[in-house]
Amino acid sequence: MAASKVYKVDDLKQHTTDKSCWLAINGKVYDVTPFLEEHPGGYDIILTSTGKDATQDFEEIGHSNSAKQLLEKYLIGSYEGGAPPPKAARAAAAPAKPVSTVSRTINVLLPVAILAAAVAINYYLSKRQ
Repeated sequence: MAASKVYKVDDLKQHTTDKSCWLAINGKVYDVTPFLEEHPGGYDIILTSTGKDATQDFEEIGHSNSAKQLLEKYLIGSYEGGAPPPKAARAAAAPAKPVSTVSRTINVLLPVAILAAAVAINYYLSKRQ
């Protein structure tokens, strides 16, 4: 179903039971009532995220791509005041900062220097005995 209707938090609060369960995730509203019994984590975990924007709860679990695709089957509209895209999506959109040559050199040489010092200390201590 196309996301044509816009829902508010008051709408979500009316659908917080196993008979009618709606979730707002990433600015979209889903009626997941038919999925409750199939959810691998149990229906009660879903019910704890109803009546509010559940984006953070959904993203913290680390759902698979197939789970995210399955969610689209239950789309009923959009959420007014929905959460922004997940941090991973924002990070992917942001340009990467270049790493300086000095920083790269230090990242390589520092562990080598520590290893060399450990070997030298070990050699010195073994010769003293």
